[in-house]
Amino acid sequence: MEAKQAVGFINVTRQCNVDCKRCYLTEAHRAAKERLPLVILEAFLDTMFWKGRPVALIWEGGEPTVVGHGQMKAYCDTARRLLPHANQTMVTNCFNVPNWLIDLTHEEFAGSVETTYAFAGKASLAGDEDHYQRKFLAGLNKIWAAGIECPVNVELNVETIRAGVDALAAVILKSQCRVWEFDVSVDFHAFLAAPVYSAHSVPALPLTATYNEAWSFLRELQKRWGKAFEDAGIAIGAFQQKIGQPNNQFNIACESRFLTLNPDGNVTTNPLYSDLQGTFLGNVLEAGMDPILSSHRRKSRIMADRSRVAPCRRCEHVSYCKGGPSHVPITDGSGECAGGRGLWDQLLESSCA
Repeated sequence: MEAKQAVGFINVTRQCNVDCKRCYLTEAHRAAKERLPLVILEAFLDTMFWKGRPVALIWEGGEPTVVGHGQMKAYCDTARRLLPHANQTMVTNCFNVPNWLIDLTHEEFAGSVETTYAFAGKASLAGDEDHYQRKFLAGLNKIWAAGIECPVNVELNVETIRAGVDALAAVILKSQCRVWEFDVSVDFHAFLAAPVYSAHSVPALPLTATYNEAWSFLRELQKRWGKAFEDAGIAIGAFQQKIGQPNNQFNIACESRFLTLNPDGNVTTNPLYSDLQGTFLGNVLEAGMDPILSSHRRKSRIMADRSRVAPCRRCEHVSYCKGGPSHVPITDGSGECAGGRGLWDQLLESSCA
């Protein structure tokens, strides 16, 4: 049996050119012009954790393009030298898409990058949400027009849900993007103001919308716009799932496979924990990666990740749902679950029809 893929999320900076009020990074870090030193990157990658198994390295920020072409190329070259078998890609916010990013994506990322989006709650640094929306769409279209596949992960925040499915469908159909995914929305700004962790160092992250609201929104999107998306050749990840195939939601059963590096050398697991100090496993500059990998905090979170899905064991969908994203609770009292049982019921009904 092939070993599970190890995923390294590498924050080359936490500086960003977009203002997201609920971002998982602090405002101070999003404004700071920090850069990841190559010596820290080398220490992070020089460990047996990455050897003998498939590896994905995902360059992130903040916004990674703000470090410039020369620095990004140096990061890619270093990673390729140390882990030649690793696949590399990037998460960019598409707010600014320089020509060098197009070239680098074809050269280093096998013609594929990723992005995130929300219908509301994102703005330019000047606070202009309309400016963000225009720039995002222009950047996204530039990437796809260049022959690059760039799936969009939509944050199902409460503002997006309240705007209605027609508003989001208009954006989807207006773009050149042909692959759209969805994720539940967390208010990291509220958490950072009053952080609460379990005994396993798992953060208790507040949702911006209930699971019932989020998955009902997707069911309505499929009902009203599914045929139009299909006719346009647009794949909506949640609607493409087949019974027996693995769940493609973000961060499913991830604690044992994910490691995230910050520019200052601090390491955590889930990239959404990049600024949550209660999740940090250690700093690679202090004693290398071995103490981080064997840390009690990491082992504790791996066990918590596995025990988290205990309420799901009698669910008919658990074999492919896997409990949904690891960073949120299984249930929230709304009658739905993190994995979106309502969607899976709908898929099961469709497959049996």
